[in-house]
Order: sequence, then structure tokens, then C-alpha cells
Amino acid sequence: MPHHTTSHHFISRFAQFIQDKHLVEPHETTLLAVSGGVDSVVMVDLFYRSHRPFAIAHCNFGLRAAASDADEAFVTKLAADYGVKLYVKHFPAKAYATQHHLSIQLAARELRYKWFDELCAQHQLQKLATAHHMNDMVETLLFNVIKGTGIAGLHGILPQQGKLIRPLLFATKDEILVYAHAQHLHWQEDSSNATNAYARNLIRNQVIPILKAINPNLEKTTYATIQRIGQVEHWFKDQLTALQKTIFREQEGMVYITLQTLQDKPWAAVALWELLKPFGFNFAQIQNLWLASGSSGKMIESTTHQLYVDRDHWLLLPRSAHAALPQAHTIDRSATSLSLSYCHLQLSITPLQQYCIASDPNIAALDLAKLKFPLVVRPWEASDFFYPIGMHQRKKVSDLLIDQKVSVFDKTKVLVLVSDDGAIAWVIGHRIDNRFKVTTDTTQVYEVKRLTE
Repeated sequence: MPHHTTSHHFISRFAQFIQDKHLVEPHETTLLAVSGGVDSVVMVDLFYRSHRPFAIAHCNFGLRAAASDADEAFVTKLAADYGVKLYVKHFPAKAYATQHHLSIQLAARELRYKWFDELCAQHQLQKLATAHHMNDMVETLLFNVIKGTGIAGLHGILPQQGKLIRPLLFATKDEILVYAHAQHLHWQEDSSNATNAYARNLIRNQVIPILKAINPNLEKTTYATIQRIGQVEHWFKDQLTALQKTIFREQEGMVYITLQTLQDKPWAAVALWELLKPFGFNFAQIQNLWLASGSSGKMIESTTHQLYVDRDHWLLLPRSAHAALPQAHTIDRSATSLSLSYCHLQLSITPLQQYCIASDPNIAALDLAKLKFPLVVRPWEASDFFYPIGMHQRKKVSDLLIDQKVSVFDKTKVLVLVSDDGAIAWVIGHRIDNRFKVTTDTTQVYEVKRLTE
């Protein structure tokens, strides 16, 4: 009788947790990821006794030889005993891990969740459930803290992420075992759980027993703390969203990040990291860049993006945009146009008496006789200099761009038009060279017009 009462209370807590967290609607069918261990077997029994429709999926990674096949046979019988649909798949986890340079654990995770998604789509299964419990949440929190994390890593395992649900997070491992024994359930023991070769097992088998000696209610007190952290996280995300709207401005595929409002804010680097983490940057990168703010020209990269420091802004852009920057191109005297990745040059020759010089920075009127072909259009270089129109002293192109307050990223797109003798005739879109200007002695004008896309 006590066992029956305990089991009934456990089932009620399970149902209440699902209701409170809005995990599964009564009409929805859930795919249960079942390994054959006690946690997933209890999850099956709870779904069955709660009269919730479900199917079972079992992955055989073949990592434990005969034991893996024994697990599969057990889950096959389990599904038959409960009268539910079973899906089983064998995975080449070791080969996949080697091919994709992953650990066995990560490889197995990628393979199983991809398959679970396919099953849900093919068989109209609205939710996917795993048997993570309160102890797993504590282990995940400790693991995240040990390796380093942001605020999101402090909430441990979430009850729901999209269609993925964890309906056993209300229970500790001990409570799950008590229920399993009370219901006379059978399960498979995974011998790999006893080894300390994996970080999580080391935390479970060595670290947590020490912590429980200090606090026997470790799981439940940590769970309560995690709930409070989750509420703080929601507030923090609201603040980040408001901050992002204030300091982020998107233009022409780039994001301009204004930094003035963050000056003297002790939390600035953390907030910027949280905002830029989706673009692949780590905290050390963002912190170092924040400390270097004011050092215009500094740049960091992630696998997908680049981030430039430019005075009181940061500039964020995809790496593909940088990769598309042009290389050198030659222009013959007979050419009438040149197409580049992000601009187009129109070229023409006109007698001086028929030409009217326009005051447009995107148009260069040059003395044809002073140019030596073929001309070259190329990105400017740090050593480049020219003689700006109206001046007889040379000036570095880099100094011109600083004077004109050209942003760090826009500097990467600046091109120069170079005569065959190596002299720069035009810093395109900015200033022509005094040596190539049109004078009263000019007979033919060579016009180069830049059209931006």
C-alpha cells in the first residue's frame, strides 16, 4: 500500500509538471528517446499510466558490442509490452566521429537528434522527450561552470526547447529509482556510466557525492536556484533586446554598433558578448576588443564574421563580404567599362571643348595624354601615396582616408586607379592626383565614373 501511494503521488507530480510547463497537449503524440536505462523506462511507464499517446525510438551505436544489441532487444520487448510503435536505427558513430573530427559523445548526439527530427516529421509526432532528470540538471550546471559559461549556461537543462521536452526534470534520480522498484520495472544497466573517463561521469561519481556530504538536498536546492537564475535570465534578455535596439544599426549588409552609451559601464563587455555570441565570438575576444576600443583598425574574426574597431563604432560583417573584395584589374585604352564585385566603372574619352567637368567625387576627369596604359585598378596599400589635386606635396593615401573619416571596413573597399608608370591617378571616389588633372593644355579628357550597386 505505501508503494502504491508513493507511485500514485509520483505520477501526479509528473502530470502536474507537464501541465505547469505546458510540455504536451492531450492530443499530441510524443516520441520517447529510450535507451533501456532506468530513466527512460520510467518515462515510458509514466506516459503509459498518464494515458498520453507516445512512440519509442531507440538508437544502437554499436559502441558496447553485445551489450548494445542486448539494449536493442530489451527496448524492442518493452515497446511490445506497452503496445506502442517502435523505431530503431543503427549508427556508425565511430566512423562519423572520425570523419567530422568529433568526440564519440558529440557524434552520437548529432546522429540521434537528426534522426529524431526526421521521425517526428515523417510520422506527425509533435514532441520529442528525453529522460533527463534533476540530477542531470545539476551535473550540467556544474559542467558549464567548470568550463566557463554565460548566464544561459547557469539555467542547466531547460524543460522545453522547441518540440524537445524533458518531462522528468521534476524528479531526482533517487525518486526515479524508488518509483521503478515500486512498479517492479526492469531496465538495462549501462556499464559506461561507472567509468570516470568522461567529464560528466567524473562529476557524477566523484564531485557530486562530496557536495552532497555538505548539502544532502543538493539536487532540490540547486533546482530552486536554477529556477531563480532562469527568471533573472528572462529579465537580462529583455535588457539585451532593448540595448540591441539602441546600439545596433544595420546598413548595406553591415551592422554598426555604437559604443558611446556603454562607456564606463562595468558590464559592457559581458553585454556585448551576449549580443555577439550568435555570430561565433567568444568572451575573451570581445573583452580584448572592448579594452582596445579607441584603437581604430583592430579586427577579430569568428568562423563566420569579422568585427572591426572604428573610432566610436564597431563594424560587424560576414566573412564572405570581406572575401568578395576585389583584386587588381587592368584597363586597356579601348575599354569602356569595368565591373567589380560592388561597383562598376564607366570609361570614356571626350575632346576637352566638348567636356564639362562635374564636381562629383564619383567622377574623375583626367588628362588622357598623361596616362600610361594599361591602367590598373587595385585595392590601396599602406605604402601608397599621391599628390592630391591642388597640392604639390605628396600625401599618403592612408592619411587621406583618416582625414575623410572613412570607416575601417569602408577602407577595405577603397580602390586606386594607377597609371602604368606606377603613379596613382585617382583614389577612387575620393580625390584625383594633381599630376593628372585637366588643364588648358589638355586636348582629350579621360573620364572614369564610379557607379555603386
